[in-house]
Amino acid sequence: MKLKKKVQNIIKRLWRIISKPEMLVLPGQLAFFFLLAIVPTITLIAYGASLFHVSFDFITNFVTKAFGNEITELIIPIVKDINITPAFLITIAISFYTASTGASSIIITSNELYNIQNSSFIKRKIKAIFMTFILVLLLVFLLLIPAFGDKIIELVSFVNINETVTKILITLINITKSPISWVITFILIKVIYALAPDKIIDSSYTNKGAIFTTIGFVITTELYSFFVNNFAHYDILYGGLAHFVVLMIWLYLLANIVTVSLAINSEEIERYQKKEQ
Repeated sequence: MKLKKKVQNIIKRLWRIISKPEMLVLPGQLAFFFLLAIVPTITLIAYGASLFHVSFDFITNFVTKAFGNEITELIIPIVKDINITPAFLITIAISFYTASTGASSIIITSNELYNIQNSSFIKRKIKAIFMTFILVLLLVFLLLIPAFGDKIIELVSFVNINETVTKILITLINITKSPISWVITFILIKVIYALAPDKIIDSSYTNKGAIFTTIGFVITTELYSFFVNNFAHYDILYGGLAHFVVLMIWLYLLANIVTVSLAINSEEIERYQKKEQ
């Protein structure tokens, strides 16, 4: 009975936190700005891969598999014709600046939950841009290794850029697949949660939220991968927008996981503060 009551109290406290107005709007904001950040990040990664003479067929196949034809058609022409010019760098900077609004929301929400005063706009924005880059790299990592790792190995083997390089890539992908990928995911998420507040907090307070996020991210990404790989006719309702819709649903689920995790971290800090009093 004591355990049941304890669980009920925890659920009530979490629900109280999640029901706050700023928490209710956070998932939609994060999902939208995650999407804004994905395109410039994938563009940079694809451009970097092209500098190492990675086949455009390989890049195209991966982006298509992970994000669909619509995003592929948007990114690949840019990568093919791209030149590193001031205009290009300014465009990428503006893209990340805009997309960082999602991370800014995480920072402000964390400050609100932890009763911390917001820092200056410039400091918050710089940190938000850095957090956005980590978040998107994490999402790409989840797609590249745990979700589509086997498909990437097939592509690498088929393209066979160089026998030695191919063996190294396959070995790296196999090594970083679960459970090592879970550890990497946990570390990156823990860094994000520890960075978010505008005041240094004990990182141990973020452990439960980071564990919840890691499990949620891995399961949700696996479901996304399974759906994309096994349901060929999900475009019946939405036509050409189908993959964008599926991608947005995936990002929205991830955003909800982040929101619940912030509530878990907040509840953990509140519990420790009560103990110290």
